Amino acid sequence: FRLALIPQAIALCFFFHALQISGVRLFTAIQEENNSPPEDFLHGSAKRILTSLKSNSIEATTFGQESSSQDEAYTAGYYTSSRGPEASYYGLHATMDVYGHELKHGQWSSTTFWVSHYGDSNKSSYNEIQVGWHIRPERYGDSHPHFYTLWTRDGFETGCYNMDCPGFVRVNDAVIAPGDAIHPVSHVPGPIQNITLRVLKDKTSGDWWVYYGFNNIPTGVGYFPKSIFSYLAQKANVMSFGGFVKSTKALPTPPMGSGAFPNGGKGRAASFTDLRFINQDGNSSPITGNLTPLVTDGKCHSITPIDHARCFYGGPGGCVR
Repeated sequence: FRLALIPQAIALCFFFHALQISGVRLFTAIQEENNSPPEDFLHGSAKRILTSLKSNSIEATTFGQESSSQDEAYTAGYYTSSRGPEASYYGLHATMDVYGHELKHGQWSSTTFWVSHYGDSNKSSYNEIQVGWHIRPERYGDSHPHFYTLWTRDGFETGCYNMDCPGFVRVNDAVIAPGDAIHPVSHVPGPIQNITLRVLKDKTSGDWWVYYGFNNIPTGVGYFPKSIFSYLAQKANVMSFGGFVKSTKALPTPPMGSGAFPNGGKGRAASFTDLRFINQDGNSSPITGNLTPLVTDGKCHSITPIDHARCFYGGPGGCVR
């Protein structure tokens, strides 16, 4: 029974991800337009899945693709196949293309790392760090891609985007701050602009450091102190990466990645390259496979198999369910 629930439970992390822009109060530090109570966070099958899992099950939350009856959310990504109390992850590294799209309020497109720990399988113990780029007109007032961070230690009851609350600590000489726009962007056809991201747990301090490089080797831009987390203070037990798009039901879903399907290949489709896991000692190794894909609807957005630490992903949007 629990094995049958795993793929749906894995969908819950993107569910929580989608909730962050659904217009409800997600963080004590940020009040959105509608201060709905936490009970409204779970909807439909997602609520049934979460409550059906055993209290000692660690398959409680990883990706999530539902937010509310008024939202459409699609994902195309990978998550680590080894997960559970014994799973241990300490860092993730990749280079990714950055694109710009003209989006409307109510649309959101992102390319993201998710560094997570399920906790004790209850929503209130879920720890997560997100790092990536996203286009979100409602937040920034524009359709530019922005570098962003996000954290929570309790299933999004607290925590925040960027530096909206105490949490992420930016270093003085950082080349970018969370929330800053990224430019120039890639064009199809045309020059490809890349950012390289690395999130790793420092062996000495235990803090989670974020590195960023624009068409260059990444340098440290800041860190999440170990002290703000519970379970992530020790390690992550799931790591994920991919694309995520969302829209209200009144609008079509926006493009993911470059807006091209992944079979477009280099120069057209968005990509992750130089994918690497980082171990507890800070050493990295290429990701060549043994990850589990999660694709909401391959007719809308998809992702290719990982080959030589690289994969392509994305889709044109315009999907409705």
